[in-house]
Amino acid sequence: MKYQLTAENQAEEDMLKSEFAAFKPSIDVSIPLIQTRAIMAGDRLGLFKAIGNESHTATQIARTLSLDARGVELMLRVLVSAGYVNLDGDQYSVTELTRNTLLPDSPARLTGQMAYAYIRWSLLDSFEEVMKTGKGADLYRKHLRTPEKWAIYQQAMLDIARTVAPGVAAAVPVKPDARKMIDIGGAHGLYGALICRRNPPMQSVVLDLPGAVESSRELARSEGIDDVVSFRPGSALEDDLGQDYDAAFIGGVIHHFTTAQNQALLRRLRGVLTTNSTVTIFDVSPSEPDENPDLFRDAFSLLFYMNTGTQSYTPSDCIAWMKSADLADIAEVELGSMSGMGHFMVTARVQ
Repeated sequence: MKYQLTAENQAEEDMLKSEFAAFKPSIDVSIPLIQTRAIMAGDRLGLFKAIGNESHTATQIARTLSLDARGVELMLRVLVSAGYVNLDGDQYSVTELTRNTLLPDSPARLTGQMAYAYIRWSLLDSFEEVMKTGKGADLYRKHLRTPEKWAIYQQAMLDIARTVAPGVAAAVPVKPDARKMIDIGGAHGLYGALICRRNPPMQSVVLDLPGAVESSRELARSEGIDDVVSFRPGSALEDDLGQDYDAAFIGGVIHHFTTAQNQALLRRLRGVLTTNSTVTIFDVSPSEPDENPDLFRDAFSLLFYMNTGTQSYTPSDCIAWMKSADLADIAEVELGSMSGMGHFMVTARVQ
């Protein structure tokens, strides 16, 4: 997967083949930044919400939001090119993409991701320093220091989970008559909740950092899953995990830990799981060393490195850790279209 300049007419095609193509580095470090910030601001300033399901002029939108009309016009034109807004004469309306994702009642709402983008923007100021030292920007302690920022982060993770979790839950194996599972670093708890919904009367215990749990409980209530999810504050690497779980789910967590920490986590889990219980890892893999680089997968791996100084791991890494933890029936699960974004799942069983 790649992002690239795409010509829309013959003149632009000629330009990309001419000496002006040498301007690409300048374009790469300017235009994508403006487009990104316009999308972020479109949510934060309320442009998408103000347009809603109707059509308005830039002047009308600016007046509604008490913004500068000239700036709003320029921003809207960028959003048209980005695919978030339509323009018909002088009337602006939202595209299907925006209607589905960035309005308050969008079915696949991603407004939490827009708010979290501001935290990521700040975190990226540490990029060069992280490259020099190999130490991550410490997302959790430095960039999520307040309850408000933790709530933004948790909502952003929930935005993604609403789309992804149903397919994940359908693929997670659970032994018959299971009654309790542990969801490591489960944030909002939706993955565990949907796994439990498919395997009643099982209940999910989310173990997550204290800062995360504070906002997670409210998110679980708002999602209507608090009847099958409870929350336990603590560190999966250091604190008491509880006992007698029939399944363990580790979703989007291993990229925050080192290899040694992931190995230790699996050994700890083995000690609190019942016989024939299952362990499932779900995460995003970088492109393999013998594969062509992939912008989506490798950029996420770089982002994880930026966040905590760790990295993405491959299914083969997880399989090796499970073997070292003496787990049985280890298998990689086919995830269909999710695999195209680098998602993978590996499962195992406690003997």
